Amino acid sequence: MLNKPINNIVKEHFTKIRNAAKHKAENDFKINVLEKIKDLDHFQKVAFCVTEDERIEKLKEEDPHPYYINNGDDWLLTQFATRHFLLNVDESEEFIQSVYLGDYSKLIHNHIKVLGKDIPKVTYKGFLKGVRCEYFENFDSQFHIDEKDYYQIADWQMKTVLDIVEYDTTNIIRSFQGHCRSLENPLEFIEKQLTVLEDKLSKNINEAKTIKQLLSKLHLFKNFDFSTYNDELLLANHPLFYNDENNFRKLNPVTLKEPLSKIAANVKSVIGNEFTIFYSLDILQKWMQKIIKGHSLDVPFQFIDTDKELEIAIQEAEEENQKVIDEINDYCFNDVGKTDKQIKKYLRDKFQEQIDAYNKVKDDRVFFLLREENKVLQSANVKFNYIINDKLKEVLQEIKTAYKIQNTSWEITFIFQELFDSRTMYFKNDSGSHIIIQSLMNKMVVDKKLYNELQDSLDTFFKRFHRDSVPLDIHFINHRETYIRVFEKSMVRFQEILDSAEPSNKVLYIQSRLKELKHRELEFRALIEKREGFKNKEDKYPKLFKDFLTIEAEFIKETAIVAPLTYLPENPKILLDKPKIESFEELLSAEKQTYVLKMLEDLAITIDGYYALSPKKLGAIRGVVEALREKKIISHMGLHKLSVMFANKINATMKSELDESNTSEDYKKTAIEYIKNNPLH
Repeated sequence: MLNKPINNIVKEHFTKIRNAAKHKAENDFKINVLEKIKDLDHFQKVAFCVTEDERIEKLKEEDPHPYYINNGDDWLLTQFATRHFLLNVDESEEFIQSVYLGDYSKLIHNHIKVLGKDIPKVTYKGFLKGVRCEYFENFDSQFHIDEKDYYQIADWQMKTVLDIVEYDTTNIIRSFQGHCRSLENPLEFIEKQLTVLEDKLSKNINEAKTIKQLLSKLHLFKNFDFSTYNDELLLANHPLFYNDENNFRKLNPVTLKEPLSKIAANVKSVIGNEFTIFYSLDILQKWMQKIIKGHSLDVPFQFIDTDKELEIAIQEAEEENQKVIDEINDYCFNDVGKTDKQIKKYLRDKFQEQIDAYNKVKDDRVFFLLREENKVLQSANVKFNYIINDKLKEVLQEIKTAYKIQNTSWEITFIFQELFDSRTMYFKNDSGSHIIIQSLMNKMVVDKKLYNELQDSLDTFFKRFHRDSVPLDIHFINHRETYIRVFEKSMVRFQEILDSAEPSNKVLYIQSRLKELKHRELEFRALIEKREGFKNKEDKYPKLFKDFLTIEAEFIKETAIVAPLTYLPENPKILLDKPKIESFEELLSAEKQTYVLKMLEDLAITIDGYYALSPKKLGAIRGVVEALREKKIISHMGLHKLSVMFANKINATMKSELDESNTSEDYKKTAIEYIKNNPLH
């Protein structure tokens, strides 16, 4: 009896489990969603569906088999068959669960789309008149609005909250300065006030009453009527003080009416309401921290003119960029001794420099904000990052970098097009062959990490392709390089899987996939004959995969007559793993322990060996660890693991991984300086 290709062997079973997943999703959607929302009003229905969608999205992220989620049946069949034969496992239950999540998610999305048809349209004109939309205020995307109106509203929200916070904070800090001038020991006063913000106004507070009690201890709230603050709103906006989120969706002419009226009346006391006050408190805290570090208390407080700073940054970028462009033009047009080949290589090398720089930009929105139509948004974004995030220098540097990348890359593209009449700098016979990689990977056993990397690359391509004003070659090259890198990783991993696969299953798999690849080869040849533009095209990656499988098939064929062999040494040795380092004492020698503990004391991070800073300054531990690692005093282990060891040693409570912060950066610099002045040996 002849064997079928592996997809055909499992197809009947596949159809059953595929249908099982579909029916489970439909049944659960009916019970968990449709029946539960039938008596709700429209907004409640949307809210319920959005919450359910978020729950499912979380499950999808955690699912160990993302390649079974939201893919077509042909894809699913191929991957299921491949895994069954090469891993020799039955993933029927896992398959049903993963496919179910995708099907269930689609049903929710489709229902939200249906509900969305009845959501009233939001307009900028109506927004300014005080027309509020609860869908717009409460959901990230489930609302009805034109793009132009959306950005006009976003611009109003950002500019208005910044105007309020700037006005309020200026008055608050100047009031502090005035009060401090009347004190004998103003620094002691500021330290006590700072303690309220740093240590007591924590994220663990769950009652508005507690927040009001703490705020009443601050000088700015002297004689303040806290009954004007709504408890529910105050508690809801409290997280703004300790995280990087914003509440812009809630900001409109109605919710900000009172602060705006007070600005118009030139009120000098606190004008911020529940929606804005925590932004002002955050800035006040940063100002106090600077005073404690030595900044002058007497210098009148005022905000920098960010529009002027932005203008200067753009001007500097233009001047720096022009020098680069002049150099490129000079090489390409003024040196007659250069051959076309040399010029092409030069331009491609220069373009690659721009791609590398483009990929290093941390906030990729900066390219979107460079577009001419987004100048107002860019200005507001700079001001926001200065006032709210205290990152003016970093943001302006990003803008300068992005500006130079954008203009230089376009100049290189135009020169290449002018000289060589080509719309792309990287046209090759195999320039588009990488697109098939995703399909080829599905013929292997797909790895979750590599699959997600491939999907992320595709998502990034489409997002930035439509958003960033840079040459298309940047997007295509990045996309191509990621696909090729993932393909190479997949091939290495797949080789290991094949080597471990059950022999008869492996033979059947290889022959099934070779059959498919040969059929595809015939189709590609037919396409070349029909279409003139395809004659010089290469089918590179399918050919590579075919060659790979052919080598495997030849090995099996040539070794089929050899009896299976095993290998075991006559005197096997047991290799002991290196001992794991889990504690501060295991990490460092006695000498280094003494040195590090003294450093922590000298830097006032510990007192008598115990952590002495506030929970908000845990970044100090990360900073010291980074410095010690950089100076090779401690081994280059994972940063989080090292931080945990240090925290445990000094009785500091670390509830999560320590992200890079101003605190960690400050202490890293201080620690490096300490090591320089107090060397270990």
